[in-house]
Amino acid sequence: MSQITLTAKAVARSVDCRALLPEALQGKTVAEIANIKLAANLSVADVFEVSVDSASEAAVVNFKNTTAAHEYIGFGMTSGQINVAGDAGDFLGAQLQNGVLICTGNAGARAGDRMRRGMLLIEGNAGDYCGSDMMAGTLGVLGTTGAYLGYGMKRGTLLLAHTPAAQATWVDCGFHKLPFLNILYKSFKRLDSRFAQISSQRVQRWMGDMGGLGKAEILVIQS
Repeated sequence: MSQITLTAKAVARSVDCRALLPEALQGKTVAEIANIKLAANLSVADVFEVSVDSASEAAVVNFKNTTAAHEYIGFGMTSGQINVAGDAGDFLGAQLQNGVLICTGNAGARAGDRMRRGMLLIEGNAGDYCGSDMMAGTLGVLGTTGAYLGYGMKRGTLLLAHTPAAQATWVDCGFHKLPFLNILYKSFKRLDSRFAQISSQRVQRWMGDMGGLGKAEILVIQS
């Protein structure tokens, strides 16, 4: 296993990061990662400084100094962990199949789009269509969320620190104390994230999207 750090250079264009997954980069050298093509005329070396710690016991990719220009981070990830120390662009953690993705900054639109499993934790704000068409897994947001939250969401949990705008196809089920949340919070404790500080079992629960299966939930943490 190895821990790979990608430190973003200043960019004047969007950067498609979907090729930079833990399972795809494991075992590669700095030179091999630097030569990966992100677009026809763009390689990793053009937009990131690369370092590799081969002594790590975990498969981890660390993004540093990223901005909203860095899109598709964690797209389709199946294993390992991604840490984003900065902001992220659209489609953060989209089609996530397994693993853990932590973003300390803000995320663009459609974070967690069609997410199937795993954990996506956003410490900042999330843009429009957060959790759109989500099928399973846990998506947490400590900041605010935009319009069309959970649009078309099938199953899974959106865990929020702030009450979102009213959603026409979601049903408010009132306030509840849910002891099972301690199991989820226990999984947060092993992470270097502000989510590890959450302990409240009292939440406001919403069910939806009633325009679809209606088997997903939004849990708004209460102090």
